[in-house]
Amino acid sequence: MITAPVRIERRRLTDQIIEQLITMIAEGKFAPGDKLPPEHRLMKDFGVGRSSLREAVGALSLIGLLSVSPGRGTHVSIASGEFLAKPLRWGMLMMQRDRIHELIEARIVLEQAIVGMAVERADEEDLKEIRQQHNLLKKGRNSKRKAIQADFSFHFALAKASRNSVLSRFLAELRQPIRHWMEKKASALGEYDYKIALKHHEAILQAIESHDAKGAQAAMSKHLESVKEQLTALLTEKKI
Repeated sequence: MITAPVRIERRRLTDQIIEQLITMIAEGKFAPGDKLPPEHRLMKDFGVGRSSLREAVGALSLIGLLSVSPGRGTHVSIASGEFLAKPLRWGMLMMQRDRIHELIEARIVLEQAIVGMAVERADEEDLKEIRQQHNLLKKGRNSKRKAIQADFSFHFALAKASRNSVLSRFLAELRQPIRHWMEKKASALGEYDYKIALKHHEAILQAIESHDAKGAQAAMSKHLESVKEQLTALLTEKKI
């Protein structure tokens, strides 16, 4: 049971749910092995919808903090302690300006591996999800919030399709610093045009559908190198 729950604001719901659940575990409200309240109860207590809650729980399961078992519910896998402290400290470190190049270099290596595996392992459901996130970016590119979420979800759909839980966890741990710099970039550029990102995502998607691993990896590298160039220019001009 959750006592005196803190209702979630209607801004960046998923991240706030993640932070709230981490806080509850860190404060000992849920111990290793404890089962979380049922989904409908959490939705009511937090004041959020099912999709936001499931995305938050999914992210925490990727990094091993929660365990989701069909028919058994969601359980706390381990205590927060050192496990949580290290990734969180590391995430904050990667938000520093002098670490941005390291962050993008890590993304290039990581996501090239992810997309290469996705080419070989993605099934029709995976492809459907990747296409859906790509189409959401098309529809929401004029809304900063919607565009960032769709852009983010596209990359996580690729990670899911890779069928490699270790790589997926690494990407999940990069979640906060990646979002931080995406928001910084969008804010600095004002009405940011997602045409370039859409073109890159389209190339990645086409390569996956064509079972072209090298093409998908090259397209991913080109996409992230473009991001690196944009951020480097903004940092040099001291706009972020």
